[in-house]
Amino acid sequence: MGTAKVSRRGFLKSLSTKKESNSEITSDNPDPLFEKYARKTLGPRVYSTAVATPTTNDPNILNRIGNITSGLAPYVGTWSHWEAAHLLRRASFGVKKTDVTNLLALSPAAAVDSLFTFTAAPLMPSPTPLYFNSINYLDTLGEDPNAPTVPGAGGVGQGQNWTTSNLKNYPPFGPQYSRRLSLEFWNWGVCIEDATSIREKMQQFWYHFIPVAYEALENQEPNSSTMLHDYTKLLRTNCLGNFKTLIKAIAKMPAMLVYLSNQYSTANAPNENFARELLELFTMGKTPTQNYTEPDVIAVSKILSGWQVPSFINPYPFNPGFNASYHNQTNKTFSSFFGNTQINNQTGANGANEFDIFFNMLFAQQGTTIAKYICRRLYRYFVYYDIDANVETNVIVPLANLLISSNWEMEPVVKTLFKSQHFFDAANKGVMIKSPIDYLVSFIRTFNVNTVTETTVEMQYFVWRRLQEYCMDNLEQAFGAPPNVAGWKAYYQEPTYYQNWINSETIQKRASILTQFINGFTPYQSNFLVKVNFIAFVQQFPNSTIADPNLLINEVTKYLFSVDLPAAYKTQLKQQELLSNQTADYYWSDAWNNYLVNPTTNNVNLVTTRLKGMFTALLQLAEFQLM
Repeated sequence: MGTAKVSRRGFLKSLSTKKESNSEITSDNPDPLFEKYARKTLGPRVYSTAVATPTTNDPNILNRIGNITSGLAPYVGTWSHWEAAHLLRRASFGVKKTDVTNLLALSPAAAVDSLFTFTAAPLMPSPTPLYFNSINYLDTLGEDPNAPTVPGAGGVGQGQNWTTSNLKNYPPFGPQYSRRLSLEFWNWGVCIEDATSIREKMQQFWYHFIPVAYEALENQEPNSSTMLHDYTKLLRTNCLGNFKTLIKAIAKMPAMLVYLSNQYSTANAPNENFARELLELFTMGKTPTQNYTEPDVIAVSKILSGWQVPSFINPYPFNPGFNASYHNQTNKTFSSFFGNTQINNQTGANGANEFDIFFNMLFAQQGTTIAKYICRRLYRYFVYYDIDANVETNVIVPLANLLISSNWEMEPVVKTLFKSQHFFDAANKGVMIKSPIDYLVSFIRTFNVNTVTETTVEMQYFVWRRLQEYCMDNLEQAFGAPPNVAGWKAYYQEPTYYQNWINSETIQKRASILTQFINGFTPYQSNFLVKVNFIAFVQQFPNSTIADPNLLINEVTKYLFSVDLPAAYKTQLKQQELLSNQTADYYWSDAWNNYLVNPTTNNVNLVTTRLKGMFTALLQLAEFQLM
């Protein structure tokens, strides 16, 4: 099994060299970390009869080469900060000290259970997104799409919930646009401010797995924002529910009907978009062992024809239903992959019955295939991308069997994974490159960065807008903006998976946004300063810990990294930053104690500068990209 100092499955062979604290990454000063993360094939695990060997670069860091055979037996090992933090990073966002303290008071199994206890709807920042735009962009309900926005035209006011108030028309770049933006920005607020649980990670798992692109929907039908909110609400409410129920509900959701064109399917020309993705992406995958045929896709499209939203401008809620006149009136015959099943045509309103008959046939004929596919997606999202023979046998197969025996309920499957020896195996810590959203939200939550302005709703949404637009423009991921119906490549594309997040552009932009948080920035049209307070962060720890530079670095390391750093690096960092290139520890201890006794501007600036240098050096390490 190796030790807790096992490296990140061998692809981080050494720590990156420390940069100057105040250095910027530019085209003239490129980031040396890129070489570690440029889209390379990491390859599968390497097996041998040995357990672990030291690296050539640093004998204190071990390469994992032993056979990884841990499975789903309940974890009964060490329960320390490192294990609790690992659970928090994967199931939630970041590592808040209060969360670690709460989890360490529980057993490992009870700690997992605590993250599965949550409200179905967010409590913070608000249960639903609010209309945020200013008086210049009133929510008018769109009575006349050709008329300019005028006061008194109805709709919802600024700071009000719009999600149950449908527009009466389709004003371009009007309320529909503003509502869509508010949904995107609000998602940031939910992840940053809501209570610690697995809910948002699971909601995002489903969204990455079965996405609907926000802007694409906006350009097709009115009230797209209402449809999008309903869709994300479905994923959030049912994130740990029944998969069979969820996928059937998705097939009838207005957002999906429009996005993958089943809304426009007709009796004589059934649209194959959703039928194809249902088989290829949403239930069974496209691996070589899936032998469904093109005629199978066509048969599914015929069965699903006729399911539509009658109107997109009627009062909320939408009521998708079955329109018999648009339903294909032929028998639907499937290949041997589905047992040569024939679903006989049912005429008139009875054609709606074919929907349930098909899904029952799908899960009956290919239940094991579906279960394994779902469990592989779960594993790659929450644990690691490489599924070798050991993982398939010891983790995927038993999880798939549990999913089937649990009648497709997700909660027991996800809980079993998170409570397992395999999840807490040292080989699974610090091996995932953080997604852009995880990277930023986790940073904000870990450092308790204040992103809540006490001014207007509009100003609050502009803070979250800054995060959305930065991710969209620079980091290749943002809420509601998948590149295509398959979602982001990092979650499914062999052989690189998570490495798709990192290239020569994004690695520099990742460093740049953290520099902005460190130095402070003011979001668009806002007077609100967003900035890390390093003094407040370290003051979460006992003063005896803060005043001792060795204890302080040890404590900070546990919150920023998944595995510990070498002692030699910590010593070097202490001397260069906290001791200002001196050797005696009292150079920091005296500075800190003087600040406590006499917090003058000079004393504040002194400790702030040293803490800033220490944290900047740590955040520039390659290991901070990992979880």
